[in-house]
Amino acid sequence: MIIPGLRRSRLVSVAAWTLGFALLVAACIAVGRQSGSLLEAWRAIESHRWAVVPLIALPVVCLSLASLSFLVLTRRFGSVGVVEMVALLGVAWLLNYLPLKPGVAGRIAYHAAVNKISVQQSILVVVQTIAVGLACFGIQFALSLALAVLTPASSEVFRGCVLLAPVGCAAIAWAVLSRWERSPHAWRYAASFLFRYLDSLVWGLRYALVLHLAGGTPSVAGCAAIASVSQSAALIPIGGNAIGLREWAVGLTTEALGEGFLRGGMSLSQGLAAELLNRAGEIAASIPVGLACAWWVAKRLKTHRN
Repeated sequence: MIIPGLRRSRLVSVAAWTLGFALLVAACIAVGRQSGSLLEAWRAIESHRWAVVPLIALPVVCLSLASLSFLVLTRRFGSVGVVEMVALLGVAWLLNYLPLKPGVAGRIAYHAAVNKISVQQSILVVVQTIAVGLACFGIQFALSLALAVLTPASSEVFRGCVLLAPVGCAAIAWAVLSRWERSPHAWRYAASFLFRYLDSLVWGLRYALVLHLAGGTPSVAGCAAIASVSQSAALIPIGGNAIGLREWAVGLTTEALGEGFLRGGMSLSQGLAAELLNRAGEIAASIPVGLACAWWVAKRLKTHRN
């Protein structure tokens, strides 16, 4: 017998995934109609074949940093290894492309069985990481807006230094709070913020690459703004790994940004093409990484049961 509430939840999840997939198809069609954007991106990859390496490698860097952000919050409730957490998120990264987001449920079940971390505690960690992520994305977007509007004539080096400032602040907070006995776990939030903000900066590098391949001339502020919007869109529960939704969020944001963010501006189709390239690199990385992580997790479960 299927519980009615659970059945409705599954139907909603499948409907959300279907909507996300439809948005992805619509993005491909929109780019395909603007053959110039698609051809320009393809020709850019052919003439800059070196770009394939960071296109695939940078998502793996993001996975590692996001895993560390999860890890410091999760270790409050149980002993979890670094490789173990990377493997769990690597499996979830691949599985979450499927309906119902089985990667999240699988990770929570694993923590309960192996690490003796309750479902409630795992859910609390998820909520905390979402809050930390929103703080990172909000700060990054605010800084990018200030750099583009308040200091339009500043150099790219200056803009980069300003965007790096929260890293230093988080590191100092981590060092101070870890020695503050009245709040033994406060340092975890600073550490989680540090890793997640570094992850967000790497997302900015990814957009600098794909926007360039799509024919744009992005600035530091532009890449940071798009990265913050893209990751915020990923928190909306439509489709696995924000499939479809992220493409349109990036495309519309790219079109809306002015000269202060993207020199010469970029069209909607160029923004969509850029995110489709980003998605292609991400999928190319998630398949081998996810399968390798699934093998590691299966081996770990077998050892635990024995």
